[in-house]
Amino acid sequence: MGNTNSLYKESPSSTDVRYDPDASDNLIDQSPIWNDYAPRYSALNYTYIADTNDEGGTFRQPELFNLTSGRGWPYERGVFVGSRMTTIDGSRIRAVGILVYPPASAEFCAQEVPAGMVNVVGSNPNDPSDTTGICGVNGNVAYMEIFGVSSYERNGRADYFYGGMGPVYNSGGSGPLPPGQTSFEIPVGNEAIFTQTVLAIPGVGAVMSHSETDSLLRQGDVVKGSFGTGTSAIGNPPEFNTFIYASERLDDEASFVEQVQQTFKTYNITEGDTPAWVLNGESVPACIAESFGGCPTEEDYCGPNGVDPSCTESPYQNPARSMKSGAIAGFTILAMVVVALVGYFLHLRSVKSQKKRLRMQFAQQVAKRVDLRGSVSQLNPSDLLAEFKRIDKSIVGGTSDGFISREELWEFVFSGKTGEMSEKDFNLLFDSMDVKGRGRVNFVEFCAFLSSCGGEIRELTEVDQSGSSREEMLAAASRRISTRKSDV
Repeated sequence: MGNTNSLYKESPSSTDVRYDPDASDNLIDQSPIWNDYAPRYSALNYTYIADTNDEGGTFRQPELFNLTSGRGWPYERGVFVGSRMTTIDGSRIRAVGILVYPPASAEFCAQEVPAGMVNVVGSNPNDPSDTTGICGVNGNVAYMEIFGVSSYERNGRADYFYGGMGPVYNSGGSGPLPPGQTSFEIPVGNEAIFTQTVLAIPGVGAVMSHSETDSLLRQGDVVKGSFGTGTSAIGNPPEFNTFIYASERLDDEASFVEQVQQTFKTYNITEGDTPAWVLNGESVPACIAESFGGCPTEEDYCGPNGVDPSCTESPYQNPARSMKSGAIAGFTILAMVVVALVGYFLHLRSVKSQKKRLRMQFAQQVAKRVDLRGSVSQLNPSDLLAEFKRIDKSIVGGTSDGFISREELWEFVFSGKTGEMSEKDFNLLFDSMDVKGRGRVNFVEFCAFLSSCGGEIRELTEVDQSGSSREEMLAAASRRISTRKSDV
């Protein structure tokens, strides 16, 4: 059997992976670079190299913390150390950033602190002033945790839909990204990842845009780390900063936890502000943000408003299979041809049956006066000529003119008791004799037509030879003719 697919329109899935129901939603399957990024455990060093103000500006300087608004960060922000962990599970991705800030300068700590403000904070989001930390002595930590999924585009892009930062930094908080706020990562070839985040800053009414490009550092086939540059902008008109960073790839999660512990010691994070898993060297919790907002549930991934392509319906669905317009036209024409042929052959069969019925009826009329001998070739020529002349009454002059006219045949057919014949049937009978279409039939045409009635004459002969009287024979023939007529 031929390839029936050629008859149908090509579905989008044949050329567009978004429509392919068998395509993978797993990030690593979509782009090999994710295999180099996850699982990833790394230590980072951030340095800000430019700011809105050429003199250093206020954007990266320590700020007193406002206990009412939750704004401000009383620690050095121009240089800090981070630890980053990225894990991928099929279509889901989780990124954790632990940013450790050095203590503020002595000059900052020496300034007078107004009421409602503090120059040091702890890790309790409900009471940021609850800490044993000392300004200029102890640093502090901000945790960033975001959750994402692969895109319905199936191009290796990871869209983050849930996350936050805290416990105290930027007032702390974690949850679904509000409408209009976006965060995503997408591979750039097989050697880099581009990240962009646009979000509103609570309590400020300003929007922050952050972007960076992280490029892998390889030694042969082994990824040793990465480096990157980025830019952040906030407000309108914007205050911006540009930074560079480098990261060292760590072997596993245990190495990552050791790195975090060492950084906490380096920047003198108080024991009260250090989480238990860091103090005890335990595995990274499944949800660091639990203490200041929470993490997504399975409902967030796969529920009615879920975002995980592996368990939700993609907006890219193949339309119902349909034939090509050329194939539809071809089948339509073929169907019309088949119907026409069937109709034509049924018509031929009907005409053939109708002609047989008319020949039988005419043969019955002739048989009244002609001696039946079993076949037309055995009929007495004198009888045939006499019968021809009897029909050929030649209305003009009252003598035979050697031709049977349409009117003469009509009178002959309806002179006997052979049953009624419609005008349509009569015209068909006459046209069957008048093969030349002259409107008249000569003796040769008359005999030729009787020759075509051989089967019907044989039927009448068989009845005659059965011993029946001519009247019985004619009655039987009439009944057969009537039966055939009803079958047509």
